[in-house]
Amino acid sequence: MRRVSDFGPRARSPQGQRPSRLNRIAATAGIVVGVAFVAAVIFVSACTPGIPSGGASHAGPAKTGPAGRTGPGAMTGPGQKPQSASAFVAVSVATVWTTPQSPRPVDRPALTNPVDIRGWLSAMTPAQHQALTSDDLTQTQALFGDRVFVVGQQGDWDEVVVPGQPTPKNALGYPGWIPKAQLTTDAGYGVLKDAASFALADRSTTTWLYRDSRLSDHDLEISTNTALPVLDRTDTSVRVATPDRGPRWLDARTVGVYEKPTDIPHPTGADLVRYAAVFVSVPYLWGGRAGFGFDCSGFTSTIYQVHGMTLPRDADAQAADSQGRAIDKSALQPGDLLFYSHGSKDPDNPDAIYHVAMYSGNGKMIEAFDSTTPVRITPVRLGTDYWGARRYLDQPR
Repeated sequence: MRRVSDFGPRARSPQGQRPSRLNRIAATAGIVVGVAFVAAVIFVSACTPGIPSGGASHAGPAKTGPAGRTGPGAMTGPGQKPQSASAFVAVSVATVWTTPQSPRPVDRPALTNPVDIRGWLSAMTPAQHQALTSDDLTQTQALFGDRVFVVGQQGDWDEVVVPGQPTPKNALGYPGWIPKAQLTTDAGYGVLKDAASFALADRSTTTWLYRDSRLSDHDLEISTNTALPVLDRTDTSVRVATPDRGPRWLDARTVGVYEKPTDIPHPTGADLVRYAAVFVSVPYLWGGRAGFGFDCSGFTSTIYQVHGMTLPRDADAQAADSQGRAIDKSALQPGDLLFYSHGSKDPDNPDAIYHVAMYSGNGKMIEAFDSTTPVRITPVRLGTDYWGARRYLDQPR
């Protein structure tokens, strides 16, 4: 949460409406991949030590399923057609910046490949953390192996939209800028991303990729909600494709394996709250949407998405989303989302919303509160700033 007294009236969280500096329209590009090529790539990738690089080749936008993931049978949206080139995140988590000029010297650990998110968080002073908000520096994050659509470029930066994070700002996904060094293009990986079953990191805040099936040689720490194409599996490990590292292994105890997004079991409120509690004490990060750090709506949208339900990225859009229905504060149940506003209490006007939390039961809620407070469980607040609650679990996927 952000208080106006902390940052002034412009300090709106990424879960509320941000000032938009992203005005370019997605360029037209894409390729069509045949069924025979899909089968060939899957066979070759499973039988060779790596997936060959696709160089500068770009696949068109993949279809996005009910869980907001690319995969078989998914769609980008009603009537949408491929409009931009695809690239894939090649670091554990890529921060999406407002402009290429947004990063400061202290932000360098978040711009490199490999990225050092924990080093970045620990290097910032409280004032530098707050400036991410007050200066509107960051927008959201994308995870290792995620597809992004490249719609422009400037020097060492790509202008992107991130599918699976719905927003009124762009029908294709959440807009912003990512350093080119953190993205890669590989048509073979893109085919697998669209066609293969996937392993979803859904058991802890982060987990590891390994170089061997014995899980003895650590390669890369990845976030919860990371989804990678499955090539093979044993009783103890899952072999996955990666966008730039060749096949790697995951501990089978840390992931779920699904043929398609709709196979993810529909959660109960207790399921959502139980998983949300795993993240208690994870740092707050403005624009954060990974197990290394969250903002308030990045937290709630991630908890739902891990369980197969994609909500909008920002809190005002979550409150306005047609998947949810209004719930009186006397009827709250675990998993309901609670919204807070400095101004309007009009249930039909979510524009003034600045914060979202999840009701966890017994008069408590779980939230990513602000830059001085990690994820916490705290007594529910139903006072002056309380705007209302929404329930999403009543709706079929």
